[in-house]
Amino acid sequence: MPFQGFTMPPPYGGLDLVSPIDNTEPFFATELVNIFPGAGAPTVRLGYEKFVDAGTTPLKFLDAVNLADGTTRLITSNDTTIRGVTTAGTVSTITGSAVTSGEWQSTTYNNRIYLCNGLNNARYWDGSAAATSDVTFTGLALTSMVDVHAHKERLYFVEINSCRVWYGGLQVTGTGGTPALTSFDFSYVFPRGGFLAGIGSYSNSNNVAAQDYFWACSSEGDIVFYSGTYAGDPTTWGLVARFYIGKPLGRRAFVSVNNDIWIITEQGIVPISGLFQADPEAALNIVSQKINPLISASATQFPFDYKWFGFFWPQGRRVYISIPIDGTSTYFLVYAIDTKAWTEFTLFSNNHALSSCLFNKLPYYGSSAGVIWKGETGYADAVSGATSQSINYIGKTAFSFYGSRSNYKAFKDIRPILKAKKGIQINIGLDLDFRRAPVVSTITSTPSIFTPWGSPWGSPWSSAEDYIFDRYAVKGQGHCASVVFQGAIKNTTMQILGFEVRYDLGGQV
Repeated sequence: MPFQGFTMPPPYGGLDLVSPIDNTEPFFATELVNIFPGAGAPTVRLGYEKFVDAGTTPLKFLDAVNLADGTTRLITSNDTTIRGVTTAGTVSTITGSAVTSGEWQSTTYNNRIYLCNGLNNARYWDGSAAATSDVTFTGLALTSMVDVHAHKERLYFVEINSCRVWYGGLQVTGTGGTPALTSFDFSYVFPRGGFLAGIGSYSNSNNVAAQDYFWACSSEGDIVFYSGTYAGDPTTWGLVARFYIGKPLGRRAFVSVNNDIWIITEQGIVPISGLFQADPEAALNIVSQKINPLISASATQFPFDYKWFGFFWPQGRRVYISIPIDGTSTYFLVYAIDTKAWTEFTLFSNNHALSSCLFNKLPYYGSSAGVIWKGETGYADAVSGATSQSINYIGKTAFSFYGSRSNYKAFKDIRPILKAKKGIQINIGLDLDFRRAPVVSTITSTPSIFTPWGSPWGSPWSSAEDYIFDRYAVKGQGHCASVVFQGAIKNTTMQILGFEVRYDLGGQV
């Protein structure tokens, strides 16, 4: 049979862990680490660098507060100390009353950040005060406030180990006087019992006129929606919808994404918008269908944990979902808004992102050693002074029969189509007939002689990155194959544009 050539597309569809292994679309990947499948072509993620030291013990909380003057402050906490950080990296201790847990929940209201953890006094910080201050609300013990949310200009506090919320008055901040809170009990609408795991607001735009709902989700997966002005107004307040979803995985497992809320559950991610468009089972598959097995596997080990959280990075067109590995380690599942594709991000150390948030228009990570890192910056990992590490990546395309399912093939060579600095090394090879190859060959692309744009002339002017279109020999015989590529890059970026595979086509076997 004649010599054949077949071009595999890059894995711009991201991870697919649910399709049959012999019938997965070629633009998906079965492994994808540190490669972002965004608009254009999949690209190795950027690096991160040290921002500031904020102690020496695990940073269990990281959030940002935007102030009225347009500036932003970062707030972080371990189990003993709360600290504030400016955009310039100036750190100050702002603990206030005693702290024994860093597992805070937060919300911003009237340009103040409010903190609750159900163990220490609920408090607030305005971004400039020397220390946090305890809220002055009465009616519920400050140590019993475990979560907080602002809805229609009122603060709502969740009472720990109960189904009750306590709400304040209209535009009452609880920063002076002794304003009283009033309770509202959701236990009567949670048929499966449990406790209140999360509350929030959701604007349903599926109606002719958008409705701003208050939602409450139990630890057992009951989620209810109320319309109306506030919980104490019988003329407007009322139950409008009720759904049953998987159990939420933590008090932080409610992620704001544009106008939506994504709930990280034991089954996968459920966007609230999907509940109003389809049944809960269909909603479960809208966002995270392809990677739900990863979430479910980790949920069996960490069924309700503060390390389940996420944040939306608008400028990067992606959503980060933190996945626990152990008591102090995590990795990210990252969703590309433009392509609706998923990938895994692992940092140089899994201990470097115990907490994380969006701050100053970039991802920031809080480590188990008290360091705050600035993410998506530069072309190396964990930069600290003169020390930096390469960014490791790995990808494995779907298995392909290359247009002929029944024919045996003798594979000859592969041409990776990349855009990167010439002369980089990459490990590349083929897995055959659904088996992992024991060895993947290391290749080095052709070196390039160039003069960077703007430099004195000495060789052909060009950019440091160029298209790599070299062909390399591979060995193997079988019916189908998957392209495996991995490596480590430093001081450059890399785009994956495709793989041209050539083989001798044999008879049917």
